[in-house]
Amino acid sequence: MDVQQFFADLSDVPWLLTTLDLIGIFFFATSGALLASRKEFDLVGSMALALLAGLGGGFTRDILLDRGLPASLENPIYLAPPVLVSLLVYVKALHPNRLNLTITLFDAGGLALFTVSGVLIAHSMDVHPVSTVVVAMVAALGGGVLRDIVANEVPSIFDPRGVYVMPTFVGATVATIAAMNGVLNAFTGFLIAFLIFAVRMLAYRYQWRLFGADISQDKESLDRLRRLATQAQDAAARRVERARERRLRSASGPGGMDVGEAEAIADRAVHHPPAPAGYHYDAVEDAYTRDHAFDDDGEPGSASYGPRQEYEDQVRVDEYDPETQTITVIDPASRQQVRLDPATGVMDVTDLRTGRTRSYDDPEHDWIADDAEDDARG
Repeated sequence: MDVQQFFADLSDVPWLLTTLDLIGIFFFATSGALLASRKEFDLVGSMALALLAGLGGGFTRDILLDRGLPASLENPIYLAPPVLVSLLVYVKALHPNRLNLTITLFDAGGLALFTVSGVLIAHSMDVHPVSTVVVAMVAALGGGVLRDIVANEVPSIFDPRGVYVMPTFVGATVATIAAMNGVLNAFTGFLIAFLIFAVRMLAYRYQWRLFGADISQDKESLDRLRRLATQAQDAAARRVERARERRLRSASGPGGMDVGEAEAIADRAVHHPPAPAGYHYDAVEDAYTRDHAFDDDGEPGSASYGPRQEYEDQVRVDEYDPETQTITVIDPASRQQVRLDPATGVMDVTDLRTGRTRSYDDPEHDWIADDAEDDARG
């Protein structure tokens, strides 16, 4: 077999570009559709985010390079991955347990592939090496930026944690040098893409950040909000459990209440209006009662959380779902609303002054199996 001919075939740009583009579109479109699912968008919203994430970077790249009609409009095959993925996510065919980690995985895959394809296209058009790196970065980052802006998320490129832009820049530089020396082909292209992907996922896992990116104060405030929301969540769960136990005791004791009354109490326990700060709702008595601190045994005593300890002196509970234990609290000091989902570890923080929402994940939670089903899969 002629080795030189083999590598010449690998360097055949048209088929390589189409392959990289389609795979990259699939990855980015999946991240968009999954984000739409987390935001509880309908099918139209899911398709919109999938199309923006999947096609936005390539569309911008083709306009910058003046390639005429963008490839995504010239060839309808490019529309297939976003439409297919959004349908699969909408009907729950793609329903990952760890949503935030999965979004990051697919986003990192698209980031890596569009970086390499951007270099290939720019180099084939004899673009200056510096401009080639810029075009590749625009192609890789453009779709994710459009996706986050439309979903009312702060774009990942502005988050100092997780090192989002740097793997793209380094990968684009290495790919450009390889192209200038005639060694950028399918093998080296996918190798560079894998390195970009690996660095991005390691940065996400260990929350790497660039030197000089001081976010200690931001981290402290986020840790405080997460801690307070978790404490409020635990206290709310205890209150619901105590109401249920009291209802069962009342229903099973001598002269207990009938089924209709028990059901009415259960309904009040779930759907009662928010309690004032420092109080909880007693479903049996149908009244608000002042809160007490509870220790690990659930008995009054020296508590690690409670109204006199921390959380109710600083935040107030706005909404609580007993089924999912998802809680929404408001922090008057920072004028922020916090929604914490214990199933995913995702904390949505909304600035009440601007209405902007930003989601903060818990990488440690994403990577640790916390139920028997996850352990069995592992």
